Amino acid sequence: MNLKIEKGITLVALVITIIIMLILVGVGLHFGGDAVETAKLEDIKTDMISIKTKAKIVAEQYNFKDIENLVGTQISESEIQKLNLSDKENEQVRKWSSDDLNSQGLSTIEGDKYVVYYDLSNPNECEVYYIEGYKGKYSLSEMQDI
Repeated sequence: MNLKIEKGITLVALVITIIIMLILVGVGLHFGGDAVETAKLEDIKTDMISIKTKAKIVAEQYNFKDIENLVGTQISESEIQKLNLSDKENEQVRKWSSDDLNSQGLSTIEGDKYVVYYDLSNPNECEVYYIEGYKGKYSLSEMQDI
């Protein structure tokens, strides 16, 4: 009896290869997801730092003599509570829209997501808040620690 010797991949080798591929994909997705989250946080922080820099320039330019001409519009009561700004004076808390960002040369930043608190006691100090929040953090100083 003449038996042919066929050369090919066995079922066991195929299953082992598929299992190894699934493990590699799982590890890649896990670390890839973390990289995407880190990049998103860094984008938010970079935008907030840019806004804070422009807000300081606006504060120095107006020197708080003409509060109505500060960049931004007043925010709603619900946003004030969400950002825990109840103790702040409303005219010092401004939301920056897309138009406000464009006028300050920040056209790449998406508007209506950032709020600036202008501190009247120290015009060079201001705080930027991200309305949507990131893991329960809203202000730039809170996000710097993440």
